[in-house]
Amino acid sequence: MSKTKAVFIVNDIPDFIKGDMLNYVYGQERVAQIRELCDLHPQRITSENLDQELPSLKDVEVIFSCWGMIPLTAQQLDFMPKLKAVFYASGSVNAFAEPFVERGITVCSSISANAVPVAEFCLAEILLSCKGAYRNSAACRQGPWHPDDIANGRGVYGATIALLGIGAVSRHLLKLLKPFNLRVIALHDYLSLEQSRALGIDELVDLETAFREAYVVSNHLPNKSQTTGLMTEAHFRSMPKGATFINTGRGAQVDEAGLLAALRARPDLTALLDVQHPEPPAAGSPLYNQPNIHLTSHIAGSLNDEVGRMPDYMIAEFQRWQAGEPLLYQVDPASLAARA
Repeated sequence: MSKTKAVFIVNDIPDFIKGDMLNYVYGQERVAQIRELCDLHPQRITSENLDQELPSLKDVEVIFSCWGMIPLTAQQLDFMPKLKAVFYASGSVNAFAEPFVERGITVCSSISANAVPVAEFCLAEILLSCKGAYRNSAACRQGPWHPDDIANGRGVYGATIALLGIGAVSRHLLKLLKPFNLRVIALHDYLSLEQSRALGIDELVDLETAFREAYVVSNHLPNKSQTTGLMTEAHFRSMPKGATFINTGRGAQVDEAGLLAALRARPDLTALLDVQHPEPPAAGSPLYNQPNIHLTSHIAGSLNDEVGRMPDYMIAEFQRWQAGEPLLYQVDPASLAARA
């Protein structure tokens, strides 16, 4: 039996990592594994050699990719009439998937794999925020303290946590939150009450209620035009005393000027921003100096050793596809518009 003909289509992304994107995500060992499973095209396809290589891709049945996937046009896909599936070892497929699904080509994504480290990161920040760890640490740096005077949080037990958006990250985070005695409320526009309860959500709420009631608000909204600037100064000013806002979604979803104004007026509040807009903030941005804002450099997602989970998911998915077994990570064409 002949092997499935496959090709890697991956651009390097300047300033994303040092070195080769394909090697960063897949590594030599996983590339060798795919070469063992498939008849692998000898050249990795990039924007630079795409036009030259297209005529030699007429028998390709499978594409493997990751961050750096080239958005192919319908005319370019005409050169691959036998293409049946794309295995994308990264998260959102919005930027490239439409021409494939329009042709009935299966698209699989490691968005669930990339969600795992984000959810783990958020779990850690939620628990620390409930303890008031960030405010407490800042107070401790001021010198000797008295236990009655130093800032702390309300604690984890019984705290209200708000999740904005229920995608892959929030769904995994909900599983991680289950051992803790928390009230979880969520903003979502199409979950039924039964579905939300099954996930571990106590109540579906609107954005205003989420900020007004939750001791920790964690943003996981999809990256869509409707969510740009959605969170305003009024939302942050309405938060309970000592509350924390966590953003691992998108920086542009926050009115940063409004956030700054609210946190200047409310030093009891804390913002933990793993994403900003622009990213990183421009030199001289007040985000760098606001004491109750803590920045991280978009480290919540798959990083270094964690990246290997994504190609592992896709290699296993390819083997299921090849065997004719049900797929676990196929992108639903109807859900593309809602993905991030």
